[in-house]
Amino acid sequence: MKAIVLGTILFLCIVALITNSKYIRVQTNTIVSEQERGVTVSKGFRKKGGAEVQSSNAGDTEEEGDDSFDAGNEPELSSCFRARNDLALASHGRLPKPFINVGMPKMGSTSLHSFFCCGNYTSSHWECGKGKGLCADCMKRAVVKDTPPLRSCGNFDSWMQMDRDVFFPQIEMLNEIHNEAPNATYVLTFRDMNAWNNSLHHWIGGKNKSISFAERLTQANITGLPSGKGSNVDDLAEFFCNHVINIRNFVAEHPSHALVEIEMTDPMAGERLERIFGIKQSCWQQQNKNPVLHTEKSDKVRNTCYP
Repeated sequence: MKAIVLGTILFLCIVALITNSKYIRVQTNTIVSEQERGVTVSKGFRKKGGAEVQSSNAGDTEEEGDDSFDAGNEPELSSCFRARNDLALASHGRLPKPFINVGMPKMGSTSLHSFFCCGNYTSSHWECGKGKGLCADCMKRAVVKDTPPLRSCGNFDSWMQMDRDVFFPQIEMLNEIHNEAPNATYVLTFRDMNAWNNSLHHWIGGKNKSISFAERLTQANITGLPSGKGSNVDDLAEFFCNHVINIRNFVAEHPSHALVEIEMTDPMAGERLERIFGIKQSCWQQQNKNPVLHTEKSDKVRNTCYP
């Protein structure tokens, strides 16, 4: 009888050990480095629409029936689709200017611009003021002339949208921006990929009102998003994920910069921004909602502000 009991206990211990080791191995394989994720971005997210969907916990696959995109359930700190709230508390309220949005368009840049304007900072959004034109064009001209891009284009406290549909300074000239402002605070925003894709396909603005922002992106040739790419959510998600990895790596290599990551739909975003920048949270509100997608129109926000 004792032999049977001992045998049963030994068997249960072996089963538990095997189960535990499998769990640890799955977690180790799931939490890959950002460099590895940059090489194989599909490790980081799950595709729907008839494609296999890999669970980051169990390693199983399943079939989904729609064309939407799912970022999966990676650990928060390792995901390129989730903001990291790891800014040291000691840095709050002491972050140096300029504040530079290194994120993507249609991801809350107007809301951030309005926030810094409300906080009595000079701020630019898309346009850089009289005689400067679009910030992207102005900064490109400055670099060609070997002049500092920020100082040449208004020297604002806050730069909340430098890019335009065909040129992204936060991608193409990050080194030049760093050389001019080595202590700048970078801001990186996050948004649901399906919502971002939808917004890009519905937003029509600027001089050419015949095609959407998404169509313009596919016609451009941006580093990480070559011509012909960007028409679907998977292309955009891969582009965004790699950009997030590049920004995080750049800041890791240049620790003089602080990186503030913001989840645009976080209900506590206003409170967190107040703690970080010292601007009252009542200044935080989502601006520039597309009337095609939303029933509520926001007040028009000036593209430049001077307190």
